[in-house]
Amino acid sequence: MSQVDEVVSAWERIVRWLRKHAPASAEALRPGAIDEEITQLNERLGFEIPAVLEAWLRLSNGSTAKDTTEPLPGGGRRIDPHIDSLILPGNYAFRSCEEIWNKYRFYLRSAEELGDEEYWKPSWLPVAEAFDSPDGLIVVAGESADDAPLLRFAEYYHPSHYLPSLSAYLIAVADLLEHGEAPGTAMERQRFAVVDGRLDWQ
Repeated sequence: MSQVDEVVSAWERIVRWLRKHAPASAEALRPGAIDEEITQLNERLGFEIPAVLEAWLRLSNGSTAKDTTEPLPGGGRRIDPHIDSLILPGNYAFRSCEEIWNKYRFYLRSAEELGDEEYWKPSWLPVAEAFDSPDGLIVVAGESADDAPLLRFAEYYHPSHYLPSLSAYLIAVADLLEHGEAPGTAMERQRFAVVDGRLDWQ
């Protein structure tokens, strides 16, 4: 089975579990990204996103369907995140195509302002993140569909290697949800509860 097929299979397992056990979290999933959204993201980035990430986005274009926005004085808008968006371990929200682009621009600009090329690289795509701090996961572009590795970033730390692939991550998350634990994986210390129909990562 290819890495793309593994991503699809693992995500389908996760969604089935959410719909059965944590419906409020399942309702936060957006419909899959359409061709125009994927094309626009690729054009904005100036390169094609890895096939494994495209497959994930085409299944669900983020977990932020319940987030709301409001206009700011002088222009712009503020995003009010919804707690149900935090469906991934670490209390991370899965970002949509639009949100990946916005976060990507923000972190690249921050790296330029800091004068630190190691802070953020052009091939790093922020795919999941906490609400209240720069803490989340990166898919590295420029690799083959079967090899695109996953990095983890956190406030005050440069991103570092986390897992060899997106499929390894999603398979571990699916195992954790279905069995309550995922020994021998990056998820082995993760625990969760379901509160008011939503996932609450401990």
